[in-house]
Amino acid sequence: MKIYYIEDNLFHQELFKKELQKHEQLRSIEIHVFPSDKLETIYRNLETFSISSSDFFIIDIDLKTLHSGIDFAQKIRTINKNCYIIFLSNDSSRGLEIINRQIRPDRYLDKSDFVDVFNQIEEILQKKMANRKQNASIVELQGAAKVFLVDPDEVNYIATVNGSRSTLEYCGVQENFIIHDKMKNIKQKFKPYHYFNELKSYSINPFNIKNIDKQMMEVNFKNGESLFLSSTSIKKLMNHIEMLKQKTLNDFF
Repeated sequence: MKIYYIEDNLFHQELFKKELQKHEQLRSIEIHVFPSDKLETIYRNLETFSISSSDFFIIDIDLKTLHSGIDFAQKIRTINKNCYIIFLSNDSSRGLEIINRQIRPDRYLDKSDFVDVFNQIEEILQKKMANRKQNASIVELQGAAKVFLVDPDEVNYIATVNGSRSTLEYCGVQENFIIHDKMKNIKQKFKPYHYFNELKSYSINPFNIKNIDKQMMEVNFKNGESLFLSSTSIKKLMNHIEMLKQKTLNDFF
């Protein structure tokens, strides 16, 4: 999960940063505040961002740039239909335009009171997290200075880092990063999601595998990433996938 704040007013950016320091829950989440003079560049390159369904966008509608906050939100929605969007504005007349452009924001807030804005953001996050834990689950992974909140469906695999004790590499559908934990703990966390955990150095999500090249000993994931394993490991992985297929058939009948 990441939080993006899109605002071109430097005064409001500073208010945002100042208020952020009062909210410990939000400080543990990766937050991006874009420079006001880079917003058009950001807009043109939004497709290159790794936007996941758990990401949160806080957008000022009334940007004094070529593209409005509504333009930003619409483009973000085409990239990911399920990420969270909060609009900030002092203008309540833009509702019809938002509806017509099918943006579906999670909230429309008055940005004149940042204390209230942050309280509501925190409340929304708590409700979203509660809903996700009930319906889709969120797994917490510890980074060096941040806690990463990931959907098990967005993981390709997690691997140990050679020569670094309790250091693991998270390889996901949208992003890669380093986490600090023991592999045995990771395997326990992802066990309910039927991950392949029989290898010492890997925890692999079989549901994101596109195909397995036995001759090249290569596991290819749906997002284009690949992982090379030994022939013995490939065989174990394929047996695990076959077992899952059989379980699915048994559950169906």
